[in-house]
Amino acid sequence: MSAILSATEVAALSGLDESRVRKEVEHGIFASPSFDARDLVYFLALSRLGIDLGVEDRRRFHGLVVQALASRRPLQPIEFGPILEVHLDRVAEDAKAKLARFETWKRTRVVIDERVLGGEPTFPKSRLGIRQLGGMLLRGARPEEVREDYPYLTEEDVEFAPVFARAYPPMGRPRGRQAAAR
Repeated sequence: MSAILSATEVAALSGLDESRVRKEVEHGIFASPSFDARDLVYFLALSRLGIDLGVEDRRRFHGLVVQALASRRPLQPIEFGPILEVHLDRVAEDAKAKLARFETWKRTRVVIDERVLGGEPTFPKSRLGIRQLGGMLLRGARPEEVREDYPYLTEEDVEFAPVFARAYPPMGRPRGRQAAAR
């Protein structure tokens, strides 16, 4: 697990807001906004806790995660206070599997051809933009309806298109509306 991930990729894969990921850098929990797969474990665990931790608690939790992942022994549950125990082994397995599946999906299902949609990432042999589909799903389109409308999509396409849309927002300024000709 040695991939270098950006804040937007980590946020998309963990389900956290990008601002939350960037706050960890601002508060000195991380030295830079470049992350590796072990850091993804921390963010995924943080998102699954379902509770808001203060900065010092997040710093302590990060230290416990780093210490556990650095250990040569099998991952043991982390005791985080008298009533909270985190099964990091499950989170680490999920993070590793999700990252591997996402990277494989990007390699095999994301096509960039300057002749199709101006180079916008699309699905193979289609003109459907990945960000377009991801945006539809992020805005609440039901996966069943999407699969009905686009039967060539795979389950992973529907799962990862929103992740891709969040992880790789379009670059540059948004296009404005064209003024009506007078």
